[in-house]
Amino acid sequence: MSDVICVTNRSLCRDDFLSRIEEAAKLHPAGILLREKELDEEEYKKLARQVLRICKKHRVTCILHSFADAAEELGAEALHMPLMKLRELSEAQRKKFRMLGASCHSVEEAREAVELGCTYLIAGHIFTTDCKKGLPGRGTKFLKSVCESVQVPVYAIGGISHEKTSLIREAGANGCCIMSGWMQCADVKEYLAGFDSEGKEDRMKFQKEQLILYAVTDRAWVGKLTLLQQIEEALKGGVTILQLREKGLSEEAFVEEAIQVREVCHRYRVPLIINDNVEVAIKSGADGVHVGIEDKPVAEIRQRVGSDFIIGATAKTVEQAIAAEASGADYLGVGAVFPSPTKKNAIRITKEQLQKICASVSIPAVAIGGISAENVEELQGGGMCGVAVVSAVFAAKDIASATVQLKETVKQLLE
Repeated sequence: MSDVICVTNRSLCRDDFLSRIEEAAKLHPAGILLREKELDEEEYKKLARQVLRICKKHRVTCILHSFADAAEELGAEALHMPLMKLRELSEAQRKKFRMLGASCHSVEEAREAVELGCTYLIAGHIFTTDCKKGLPGRGTKFLKSVCESVQVPVYAIGGISHEKTSLIREAGANGCCIMSGWMQCADVKEYLAGFDSEGKEDRMKFQKEQLILYAVTDRAWVGKLTLLQQIEEALKGGVTILQLREKGLSEEAFVEEAIQVREVCHRYRVPLIINDNVEVAIKSGADGVHVGIEDKPVAEIRQRVGSDFIIGATAKTVEQAIAAEASGADYLGVGAVFPSPTKKNAIRITKEQLQKICASVSIPAVAIGGISAENVEELQGGGMCGVAVVSAVFAAKDIASATVQLKETVKQLLE
């Protein structure tokens, strides 16, 4: 259900409100947006405490609405604001929230909201709805124009039904917001499942374009920002695929973290790959796994997980590349092409070796190992479809800006 935001309206709820919140939270939607516009701040804060508790229990993002001071006091990580109120917040206030959203009704508003720091947008209303009686929907053409104007996730709102979810996906939206339907339906689980059935898949399909800028995480630079915040900054900057690499976590903790990272990645329509650990990848619902030469064989993984699971494999020679492709790998990681600070003992390969490896197989490959904004252009003509980086993204002072610049450089050298 990661592409659905459940928006509340107690006046429409057919039974106990908090019980319905819990039913939805168990299904892990992209978020539960506590709207409740009729409440004053103190009443809202009292209700928000209860809803936050339920969402935390089920590891679902609770998005508070309008009351920025209350959200900060309650330690909420997500806030949604009408654009007019968002303009009144200081930059310091806006930065207090991991997720910051705004409602927009034009391309100009969408761009302004992103400039003000929004990490997602709600665009509407798209179709005719009883909540906006007498006003025609803005339609999917409007939705498409908003989606194309910004790089953050966009959720459609207004008159969304099971039958119309395919239309909003075709327009480029990351998902939808629902209100009256889930507040009034007889069975929340069955109702939300309907949004899953219109072409949505549990895992993202693999395309070679996703390899343009492949980011691999490393906790070495966690400090002012948490790892999850660093990842979201990288996604804002345009990372096209993300590998979660954790060598020091227990499997249980790794799975729990991967679930959270998957939620963020999928908001940006970016696949999540798990480093080495197939069990974590499967249990967390990640899109795939990347294995090294000495890890579990690709053929064994492919037999277990089926065809819709992305498998990446490391290759340092033509023979290893050919074997990985024959075993069912979807892509290769080829390197180290430069000295790597994360793998100091990694075997180096030359640009000529990179070219030969890439040319020896039909599956795409990324160059990896010590790649930075300063040396990436040396790989031009290497035959790869993208580059994989660690410190070039996560060690940057401004991760989002560094990612934008690096991605543009990579795209130019691949042309």
